[in-house]
Amino acid sequence: MDEKLLSTSKISGIVYSHIETQRVIAEQFIGEHGMCYIISGNLKVFDSGENKVFGPGSLLFFRKNFLAKFTKQPIEDISFRSITVIFNSTTLQEFSKQYDVKYEHPYRSGGAVLVVEQNIMLVNFYNTLIPYFNATLPDQLINLKMQEVLMLLMQVNPDLRNVLFDFSQPGKIDLEAFMLQNFRFNIDLKKFAYLTGRSLAAFKRDFEKIFHTSPNRWLQQRRLEEAHYLISEKNRRPSDVYHELGFETISHFSYSFKKFFGKNPSGIH
Repeated sequence: MDEKLLSTSKISGIVYSHIETQRVIAEQFIGEHGMCYIISGNLKVFDSGENKVFGPGSLLFFRKNFLAKFTKQPIEDISFRSITVIFNSTTLQEFSKQYDVKYEHPYRSGGAVLVVEQNIMLVNFYNTLIPYFNATLPDQLINLKMQEVLMLLMQVNPDLRNVLFDFSQPGKIDLEAFMLQNFRFNIDLKKFAYLTGRSLAAFKRDFEKIFHTSPNRWLQQRRLEEAHYLISEKNRRPSDVYHELGFETISHFSYSFKKFFGKNPSGIH
């Protein structure tokens, strides 16, 4: 199936997506915090080893320095539409200073995507943004809109201050557990190293001590083993699993699979 993005409109820090008939797979590494309002269609999210589907009216908060896969799905003849506000570090630092909003303690455990409680003021905020995508807005007005949504978000979930205004870098974590949970993500080794709180050199050194092989070799083998399991035991089709497991094309996946197992993925049932 071809992927087709029919319309993406952007104001600085705000993105409107409109997809008519196809799915679009988006971010894997979340570089900035953001909040999305789904107007129509479904958003499928792979996060912390689970697939979750969110429908129209959902408000979702995406956490910086996490991994997740997003698939935008029209429903029958109804297009997928969403508006996402992205909170960059400069905006958040200025807001923190201006309104004296501070990080207080580590946020409770959770995945990359947090569901924000339905709130009429937040929904109305997103609806007021739609006409702006056909206009040129001054930076001052955009800044005011950013401040407005942050204030509303703090009112709905005050504890999110401990996500938004935590400006620290990722700390050193259990590398083995992290890799076993996140091997499906097709990101470069520098990002894996950063997310585990290590330099690239330290990441490679620690990785080989734990797994007794190089990161690239282990990732390839682990993804292929998972693909074999999904196809042979779960009756999944190769065309449905290759991208899910970090392969960019079906041809690359099929070539690697045959080289490793001696059979084409379609021939292992």
